Amino acid sequence: MKKLTDQQQLILNFVIQCQQENGSSPTVREITSYFGYKSLNNVQQHLQLIEQKGYIKRLPGKSRGIVVTEIPPGENRSTIDIPLLGTIAAGTPLTAIENVEARVAVDRDLFREDSLFALRVKGDSMQDIGILNGDLAIVQSRPTVENGEVAAVIIDGEATLKRLFLQSDAIVLHAENKTFKDIVVTSEEEVRIAGKMVGVIRKCSN
Repeated sequence: MKKLTDQQQLILNFVIQCQQENGSSPTVREITSYFGYKSLNNVQQHLQLIEQKGYIKRLPGKSRGIVVTEIPPGENRSTIDIPLLGTIAAGTPLTAIENVEARVAVDRDLFREDSLFALRVKGDSMQDIGILNGDLAIVQSRPTVENGEVAAVIIDGEATLKRLFLQSDAIVLHAENKTFKDIVVTSEEEVRIAGKMVGVIRKCSN
């Protein structure tokens, strides 16, 4: 890995800090404002050089699309970066989104499972167990879950987050909100379990 300049290191540290505190990368405009640059182009040039040195990857068309791919030696490695794959419905199923939007830093001590990914929750059908609209659901990728566990499920190409119950002739997706009816999935529908939910990250408002 090529060594970063002092300014490049500061910008990378700021990106890592934002991911750890907010669950997402800063925009170019936010970096410009934070460091007091006069032009967005100055930040773009720094990011381009940091990317060329292999520390980040920028996702085209994403305002918060800076993905940290390498942490410089000596930096804090108490966190791991996991992919944010998009939005999952806590309510009516949404079209499944599996492209990586960004990466999220999570605490190694809190999430020890392998093969983790994050999904942004939309809706309130799981609010009674503390999963709220806008939360990041942390999911362990696996093709099966135990009866009664909360899972990310893909139904005919649409994604939803529900408590899953297995029956002899159907799968029941149960909402943790009394205003929502269960979703009963028959064998005629294409169902895929994307993973088991192992935790939630929430950004608290000041």
